[in-house]
Amino acid sequence: MKICLTLDDVIRAKSRQFGKIYKKAFGVDDKFLDSRDFSTNDLCQVFEFESREKYNEFLYKDYPFEIFAEALPMERMLDKNFNLWTLKVKDEHEDVDFILSNPYEFNASIGFTCFFLSQIATRIREFFFPADSSEIWNRCDILITADPKLLKEKPEGKVAIKIDAPYNKEIEADLTYESLAKLISDEEFIDKVNEKLN
Repeated sequence: MKICLTLDDVIRAKSRQFGKIYKKAFGVDDKFLDSRDFSTNDLCQVFEFESREKYNEFLYKDYPFEIFAEALPMERMLDKNFNLWTLKVKDEHEDVDFILSNPYEFNASIGFTCFFLSQIATRIREFFFPADSSEIWNRCDILITADPKLLKEKPEGKVAIKIDAPYNKEIEADLTYESLAKLISDEEFIDKVNEKLN
């Protein structure tokens, strides 16, 4: 059984970090940030960039280190608890392997995401950044993600686990958790996904 986790808004607080850096770069106040509509995970729309090119320049050229490397885990102690959980699952279930992945990584963001992974001291051996997001489903049986596109693309015979985010409320999944921390605390998680796979 291969369990893949995407990083953004599951482990890494990328949306929150993006807002923090945007605020600093453009001198906007908290009221501006509070007024943003996060019903989409397309931050180009959320922050109303004048063009996709300007957004990509901000994200991948001007501030990739600040956004991808310096973002914090979604919750306090999540990195430590996540590492302990993966070790425990592997001890109890020899057939389980973990993968970390993330769609939409580009140029410098790949290296800075690796820096983020080193900061959380992950014990997971396999991670990859596909050029095409649908490749993620080819590498796993179970996907834990907040990404609406990946949830919608779930192939037959696979299990989609949704981590709640403001932009994925209407998306269906096999299992839904409020946060990765809530998933980790679910002692029956492996039994539940095994049941969904069979």
